[in-house]
Amino acid sequence: MPRLAPFACYAALLCGALAIASVTAAVPAVAADLEMEPVQAQWFAAAYQLTCGPLQLGVSHFADQYGARRILLVALAAFAAASLLATAATAAAVLITARLVQGVGGAALSPVSLALLLALRRRTENEPHAVAGWVSTAAAASSLGPVLGGLLTSLLDWRAVFGALVLLATAGAGCALHALGEPGPSTTSPRHPMDIAGITLCTAAAVTALITLTAPTVAASAPARASTGLLTATLIGLLVFRTRRDPQCALDAGLLRQVGTRRALLVLPALFCANSAFTFLTYFALTRAYGLSPLSAALIALPAAAPAVFTARLAAKRTGEHRDGSRLMRTGLLCIAAGMLISGCGHQHPTPLWLLSGACAFVGCGLGLANGSAMTVVSRSRASHRTAQAVATATTFAMLGGAAGPAAAGAALALVGHPPRTCGASACDALGTPLGTQPALSLLGLLTVVSAFALTGRRHGRRHGRRRQW
Repeated sequence: MPRLAPFACYAALLCGALAIASVTAAVPAVAADLEMEPVQAQWFAAAYQLTCGPLQLGVSHFADQYGARRILLVALAAFAAASLLATAATAAAVLITARLVQGVGGAALSPVSLALLLALRRRTENEPHAVAGWVSTAAAASSLGPVLGGLLTSLLDWRAVFGALVLLATAGAGCALHALGEPGPSTTSPRHPMDIAGITLCTAAAVTALITLTAPTVAASAPARASTGLLTATLIGLLVFRTRRDPQCALDAGLLRQVGTRRALLVLPALFCANSAFTFLTYFALTRAYGLSPLSAALIALPAAAPAVFTARLAAKRTGEHRDGSRLMRTGLLCIAAGMLISGCGHQHPTPLWLLSGACAFVGCGLGLANGSAMTVVSRSRASHRTAQAVATATTFAMLGGAAGPAAAGAALALVGHPPRTCGASACDALGTPLGTQPALSLLGLLTVVSAFALTGRRHGRRHGRRRQW
């Protein structure tokens, strides 16, 4: 591959990362323009991650068997087509469907781009730098994405955000055609059928979990909530059972058997769920309670992602040197919890904008520390012939956590006694009142503190490095 090949990988990664980040700032404007119900707004914010996450497990099969470059080009084409459909959507159902299809195309962008970068770096035994560059690029997209989305929404319309994604995907495909050679199918990966049953179970569990979390928003009855919760637990149990019994399961069972990598995989959904819930509530509060434009809201919330560009690289380097990233992962989760608790101050009055921006800085630092450390732990422990599957497993856990974030935000609002409001014929006045958003953030912050110590406590550290048979 030529020297410009890494830039083609980063371009593909940017498409997937911006599909999440750039749309974040436009969610309130989309909800108001299409008169979305609160539950529709939550599903719109989660739709991309909901399909992108589980389907990444199948991407590893196609990338290893048929060539990463071919899969990347097909994925970029599907991503561009779905983004084009989103620009023409005039109803909430059509837009949510477009986001679901967009996630299907985006499923290959993250794992295949990292797999190609690791293949490039493997010759020089400099893989930690590849992971650091990959995580930093994703963090940069998370930082610039909301500003780009807010700028396009303020100057033009929210549809321009999806139009920009069409252009970016087209440019990424051209870059891949020019810079990437065709390595063909993997010669070291064993031939095995795709685990359709495992992917289906993972997708079904994610959908039912999202329905369970959004049940308080629609005021579902107690039996309905119990039924969906029981169904979710059953599907997760079946998925775990299948992973234990089938060595060719879509999930990388080897990563789940190791204490260190299992801890990192569990940290990823907790991390991205907390981060996604925070940004979801923050953007609605800034645009509805404070009356800011999408661009102004994105600039105020910019510290929620910008520091991650630097802290992710630092965490990846430190974890690569010391091999155990439990402290960095715990520190990252606690930083996000601190940001939530700070933003929840002053329950009788709206939080000052300068204090809210400071809370976003804590969240941004924590995101980079925990994500950079967790991804480095996973990449170092993977089997050399199952790179794509290991990366897909990690990013699936992260995506599903991000999909659960908006629903968790709505559930927190309902638990503190301020359920999300319904949009009328005119624009919504708020997803939740300012008095409800602050207690909800405080509740989510406390839950994140509990998750930080439960997932990275000392009891895990004493068993680090040993394999535990299920």
